[in-house]
Amino acid sequence: MMTRAIVIDAAGFFSGYVLLFPHDRVFTVKEVVEEIKDPMSRAIYENAASAGKISVLEPSISGIRKAIDAATEEGITDALSEADKKLLALALDLADKGYEVLLITDDSYLHRLARKLGIKTKGVRRPVPRFFKPRLYICRVCGYRSMKRIEACPQCGSKIY
Repeated sequence: MMTRAIVIDAAGFFSGYVLLFPHDRVFTVKEVVEEIKDPMSRAIYENAASAGKISVLEPSISGIRKAIDAATEEGITDALSEADKKLLALALDLADKGYEVLLITDDSYLHRLARKLGIKTKGVRRPVPRFFKPRLYICRVCGYRSMKRIEACPQCGSKIY
């Protein structure tokens, strides 16, 4: 029987979802830990970490390359944060080591790439999307387009909706 490994995004800490896996090995990357700023989520992370229930690992360069290559093939590289790339790479690394990997995230781009790479996913607050609809954020002033959610247009400084 394979050992299960849970790879968890920041949404798993924000919701407390990480606490639902008391007997599984739970992993994340330092970029996710850096995203956890609110006091409740931070306490959840720190309690899990101090109890030895979560491991923060750095993924391999080859895992990161595989994640970026998959995103490039799908045309969504610009939509991924550094944390997203590393989470996916970590999931791939753990699968290569023989773990049965489950990626916990609410990011539809991560669901899409994980599915493409044979990694199972589960949503935290939202179900895994059956169909992928790319998001596009457009500046109403200058027309700048981005797949990544940004607050202000890098060209003209206007608010992006």
